[in-house]
Amino acid sequence: MARRGKARTVLLTGFPGFLGRRLLEALAREGVGDRFVLLVQERMVEAAEASLASLGESIEGFAGRWELVVGDISQRRLGLEPEAYDALADRVTRVWHLAALYNLAVEEQLAYRVNVVGTVNVLDFCERAREFERLNYVSTSYVSGSRQGLIREVELDEGQGFKNHYESTKFWAEVEVQRRLDRLPAVIFRPGIVVGDSRTGETDKYDGPYTLMRFIMKMPDGAPMLNIGDGESLVNIVPVDYAIAAMVAIAGQEGAVGQVFHIADPNPMRARDLVSLILETMGKAPPMGRVPPLLVDALMRLKPLRELVDVPREAIVYFNHNARYDTANTQDALEDTPLRCPHISTYLDVLINYLERNPDRPRPV
Repeated sequence: MARRGKARTVLLTGFPGFLGRRLLEALAREGVGDRFVLLVQERMVEAAEASLASLGESIEGFAGRWELVVGDISQRRLGLEPEAYDALADRVTRVWHLAALYNLAVEEQLAYRVNVVGTVNVLDFCERAREFERLNYVSTSYVSGSRQGLIREVELDEGQGFKNHYESTKFWAEVEVQRRLDRLPAVIFRPGIVVGDSRTGETDKYDGPYTLMRFIMKMPDGAPMLNIGDGESLVNIVPVDYAIAAMVAIAGQEGAVGQVFHIADPNPMRARDLVSLILETMGKAPPMGRVPPLLVDALMRLKPLRELVDVPREAIVYFNHNARYDTANTQDALEDTPLRCPHISTYLDVLINYLERNPDRPRPV
């Protein structure tokens, strides 16, 4: 429903990425009078303009409500000249910070510069903004790093290690956000593994479980598939339509300020059950036996094998890392709404159908 009240000027980072594009569409429909400032790198301007043109065709009255600002979150003052930075800070009232490097194999210095330094620069901007109301920050469930068992939304630093630099830098970025909660109103969202639309399958990136589905799709009929490890670990997957709708609904609640919300499935599937369901949906033979995770990790260090199976080595560990993400805050916040996270078993066929119709969609750079 369209929100009534004073129109806002919203700064959004991470556009025109997978989540950023869907988020802008939802925000534009929810706040019919709001204006949107989209901070994009120069190399992304053309893609951003194309995405905005598409949104303009589907959202009535969207024209004239947005502007592109070329900048860079990893640079001081967001890569803007002092006058432009001050002018922007004087009119922005809300910020959605999504921009980050999502790459499990990213090298540490680059990840730190974008994910941590970039977040600090956004926080500095929020503190500079004269009429600032709220920051909505998109973190990740995987700030939990190497922790196993139940992960609560109120927990962050529990002395955990990390499986890769993506996790560690997103952890330190959220630490910076939480450090300023006493003086900077913020809502923190931690999505799980975000996949395509549960109704259409639409996505613009094939990572996470898609790497497994693409591998299975290429397998000859009747070829045996092995589980990696015992397959008892939980795989937390959420469709993009639910993730965006849940974040927008929660962000508008006054009681959300200062809280953390796991945007995750409260009833995730075990890895072996998910693999079996993918195989069954694709008409492949069921899995036969299992292989030790350490052996798979050792084999995946071989570049020719990685290129052959087209599965990143860094992704394998997530199928044998048993963490369960508590969603109490999220479920409480959505109790009076119709929003509920759909179970992947109800829309897996939609995702696979989209993949089979678009097998060569490239991964994002």
